[in-house]
Amino acid sequence: MTKRQKEILDFIIEYYQKNGYYPTLMEIAKHFNLSAVSTIHEHLQKLEQEGYIKRSGKGKIEIVEKSPKNENSFIFPYYGTISAGKPIAIENQTFEYIDLSDILRCENCYALRVKGNSMIGEFILNDDIIIVENRKEALNGEIVVAVIDGEETTLKKFYNLGNGYIKLVPANPDYEPMIYEADRVEIQGVLKGIVRSFKGLKKGALYDEE
Repeated sequence: MTKRQKEILDFIIEYYQKNGYYPTLMEIAKHFNLSAVSTIHEHLQKLEQEGYIKRSGKGKIEIVEKSPKNENSFIFPYYGTISAGKPIAIENQTFEYIDLSDILRCENCYALRVKGNSMIGEFILNDDIIIVENRKEALNGEIVVAVIDGEETTLKKFYNLGNGYIKLVPANPDYEPMIYEADRVEIQGVLKGIVRSFKGLKKGALYDEE
């Protein structure tokens, strides 16, 4: 989905929520200050092909209330926020989707399983699966997969101290930051996302030791 297509989809959703019915092709074109409806028509065709909307023979637009049927998609209905206090109602009508493709489908990424609890302050738990972007350089503050002396691999926050030294910082007060000469540290990737399944999560996993 392009940026313009996302803007059009958002407008259709907002229009429906406000008016109780969907906008016409002309109304969409007018909203985006376009004199030619053919451009809007092309964007709507793409949205329909991707399963976000459907149109009748008369061109009537309607939002598809379920995730597009795509075996390779990671798109889930988005129902808003949830409170840890009072319960909230889950609406039956879906107007938005959360697309996790950027995290879970990445040509330059790989997965690792975390062992240990040195990064619990960043909500990375023992036995989590992390998605790592294959990169050899990192910005200060990014969480990286680093290899020390070509042998020991660790997951830590990265800081280039600018004086020929690298600092790797855990997210757990029980662990001390580690400082190494820069040539001893090789960056193998930068954290992109976390995948956690509660199906097999062990009780007390937050505190499991390595």
